[in-house]
Amino acid sequence: MILKPEEYYLFFEEWNLDPNQWSIFLDTFAVLLTIIGFLIAFFMYGKQRKDKAQDAFDFFQASLPELKGSINKIISDLKEFQRDLDLDNSVNPVISTSLNDNFLAKINLVDLNRYYRKNRNDKLSIFKSFLVDSNFFSDYHSYISNEINYFRTAYQQEQNTFSKWQLLRSKRFFSKNTGQDKVDYEDFYGEWVDDFIKDDKIFEQEKDGKSLKLKNRQKLVEHKITALASDILPFIESSQKANKVNMIANNVIDSYSEMSKMKSKLKLVLEKDTDRFQDILANLNLLLENK
Repeated sequence: MILKPEEYYLFFEEWNLDPNQWSIFLDTFAVLLTIIGFLIAFFMYGKQRKDKAQDAFDFFQASLPELKGSINKIISDLKEFQRDLDLDNSVNPVISTSLNDNFLAKINLVDLNRYYRKNRNDKLSIFKSFLVDSNFFSDYHSYISNEINYFRTAYQQEQNTFSKWQLLRSKRFFSKNTGQDKVDYEDFYGEWVDDFIKDDKIFEQEKDGKSLKLKNRQKLVEHKITALASDILPFIESSQKANKVNMIANNVIDSYSEMSKMKSKLKLVLEKDTDRFQDILANLNLLLENK
């Protein structure tokens, strides 16, 4: 008795295959399923990356207007501070705290960079410049506050010395010496004080002629205090009061010089920072699509 080999078929008996053929078929089918699964996974991964890049871009664009407003505010604050320095106004600036780049911490920058590389390649270099600039403006408030606080402390120290010029407009420094030296010194100093307090180029005057308020520090130092420090030298040897006047005058001159240098240095920093922010704002406007 001869046994027939086992035969297998799918749906119909005519589609019969022997075991080896079925094994090859199933292996091939498994490979095809693997390839199809890989293609589906690859497609889903690509779509997911595309969606994430789009989400990052949308959030980035939605955040730019607020950042633009903050940069405009800081530019305005810096310019106002520079004007105050030019006018010798009290140095008490208020710098906006609204400037920050916290929204960048909420964005996957890899996704955002991918979006610009694939969809806005013409703006990719501008975007990369913006990322570099973000390191500057994200810490700017802390940085400039420290700079200004240091300036104010040092400036106030010099201001305290400079303000001693007010002692010179009184007659407290008349000499107690006797003789002709006293007469000559008192004539010189009395005439200087009278001329000093009536100088309307330096002081705002009341109707009765009394000085009211200092209005020009530069003229005060260059036209009055500097001349006093020089002209009083002949009286120093014979009068301790004259020596004291000379010392105060020179201290006032030195303090004014230091204050001027400090202001010039800070103004240079503020001007450079203002220019930098204006460049950042120009790049931001190029990136902003919903203006």
